[in-house]
Amino acid sequence: MLNIATVTLNLPLYKTFDYLIPDSCSSIMPGSRVEVPFGNKKIIGVVLSCKSNQKKEHINYKLKKIVKVIDINPSISKDILNLCNWASNYYQHPIGQVLFNTLPKQIREGKSTRENDFLISDKEESTIKQNIIKLNEEQNKIYEEIYINKSKFSSYLINGITGSGKTEVYIKLTDAIVKDGGQTLIIVPEINLTPQTVARFKKYLDCNIFSYHSSITEKEKMKVWNYSKNSNLDIVIGTRSSIFLPFKNLKMIIVDEEHDTSLKQQEKFKYHARDLAIVRSKNLNIPIIIGSATPSFESLYNSDINKSKKFNLTKRFFKAELPEIAIVDLNKDIPDDGISNFLKKSIKTQLSRNKQCLLFIGRRGFSSALMCGNCNWVSRCNKCESFMTYHQSQKLVKCHHCGYQEKILKNPGSCEKCDVRPIGYGTQRIEEKIKNLFPKTKIARIDSDTISNIKKLNEFVDKANNNEIDILIGTQMLVKGHDFPNVSLVGIIDIDSGLYSLDFRGLEKTAQLITQVSGRSGRKEHRGQVIIQTRRPDHPLLHVLLKKGYIEFSKKNMEERDKAGLPPFSYISLIRASSTVKSKSLLFLEEVKRKFNNEKSIFFYGPAEAPIGRKNNMYFFQILFGSKNRNALAIKTQEIRQYMDRKKPYNIRWSLDVDPIDLY
Repeated sequence: MLNIATVTLNLPLYKTFDYLIPDSCSSIMPGSRVEVPFGNKKIIGVVLSCKSNQKKEHINYKLKKIVKVIDINPSISKDILNLCNWASNYYQHPIGQVLFNTLPKQIREGKSTRENDFLISDKEESTIKQNIIKLNEEQNKIYEEIYINKSKFSSYLINGITGSGKTEVYIKLTDAIVKDGGQTLIIVPEINLTPQTVARFKKYLDCNIFSYHSSITEKEKMKVWNYSKNSNLDIVIGTRSSIFLPFKNLKMIIVDEEHDTSLKQQEKFKYHARDLAIVRSKNLNIPIIIGSATPSFESLYNSDINKSKKFNLTKRFFKAELPEIAIVDLNKDIPDDGISNFLKKSIKTQLSRNKQCLLFIGRRGFSSALMCGNCNWVSRCNKCESFMTYHQSQKLVKCHHCGYQEKILKNPGSCEKCDVRPIGYGTQRIEEKIKNLFPKTKIARIDSDTISNIKKLNEFVDKANNNEIDILIGTQMLVKGHDFPNVSLVGIIDIDSGLYSLDFRGLEKTAQLITQVSGRSGRKEHRGQVIIQTRRPDHPLLHVLLKKGYIEFSKKNMEERDKAGLPPFSYISLIRASSTVKSKSLLFLEEVKRKFNNEKSIFFYGPAEAPIGRKNNMYFFQILFGSKNRNALAIKTQEIRQYMDRKKPYNIRWSLDVDPIDLY
């Protein structure tokens, strides 16, 4: 009789492997790490299941023995095994890579999990008296209903206008959970949001609060991993990867800014942290709260069909009025390097009142491209079908898709004397213009070129909150969830690209952006002002959004989605294929479509050239397929993935994205 363990390995393989359990290790359990032979190597694996007393004659292949059992007690809990197994099946990603993706480096490498080996320092003692949180009537009703139902699975959507106090509701609920002996996980979309969120919770709560994200050290990750597993912490505030932490007594999950696309991992294991949080909450029979001022259409749809309960916060927490919004028609008020005359005068007025101004532009660099006015040369990437962004401070053009960069020549085009001019606007160009217009003001530019780590971000936030900056200029990094109390004017430099996006989610994302950016203005006592510059002031999006609000806009836009059979009224998967030979990936996807486009319940769009058809000398094509039935699509997605994995076409790379966010 044989005892067999089914083991998964950290390899891009969709199958598991059986190994003989040595007689000396009869107590081995699922979730334990083992060292096993694989080929001519010994590697670390995780036991998924065990089979006892198997008859030798029923095994028709030679089994190798487990070399070493690393864990006496399983390192990976049943909760995490179940979550990873679900994620592997749903997102069609190898279970070994899913599972190892959840673990700190030390655990992946088979090293000790003993807590004492990874201690850094004990909790810092608070020297600040904790504040008492006070909720208004709207907030308190939400708190009471969720708290009463805290011992069972329920999904709640808190839709609160910017500045309405969603975080205060989170804090009050978390305080109650911790006092009852439970742990809480709060997921935020960006690393940059963790310091301020931790600070806000520590302002009111005196308990063990830790952050978890990719920028902390491996030693710190191991500490948080151990602490969560052994109930030595109460609250984790982390980015999407924190959904896989092994909590011992998790009693509530909160996902803030749930609409944010950063919650979806776009590379390799393409999972959505919000959706996995819902699955984990259901598995553990605990409540989940998702919140946003601009909920995703998926979340709004789920509340419409009673999969979740929606709460509304309609009043600003600090009783400030909603900002006054003005639209500038750039066809009439011609901008000078991106700044209209109306915006310039408004900035001047706010500065005279000792108020701060925030200018948002969606692109870093100086300009989106360079162009010669004589020979029409354009700064196009040689490896991609995209323009290279001009970075004036470095005198370089850079491709933000493949990373290629080159210096600007005096005459890059075909004429003897090129007249090279910047095309479009980036943060650097706006910064330079503002410095020329307001030379005595203190200006700060915030984008990935200037803010490379959390320390720099914290320094900037401190300066902004201490009124050491007059004008803030930046990309989405600047506006995502940050609270600048003294900002009274927000200028959105140009929204036109979002109004005409090829992505069917383009209008949704643009509406979310306008609402979120506008919410940075007038957060406390004074009414703010928002100025939106556009060449399409009559666009129906602006009319509905600004006159009636985001929810009314979403209703109108979802009617169009419903007619087109697009999410959230259907479910979709995306395949991208690439090759050094342009025709190969296209022919491969056409073959996939011919083989599987045989059911009425499944629809196919494409194949077609990807929005960026060439990237780093690879040619990209994509095909979209979907269904109104999630289970039907899941079955078809698995069949297609198995076919592509088995086919393994020469010199073609492919990726599969279930519930894709980034189509273009």
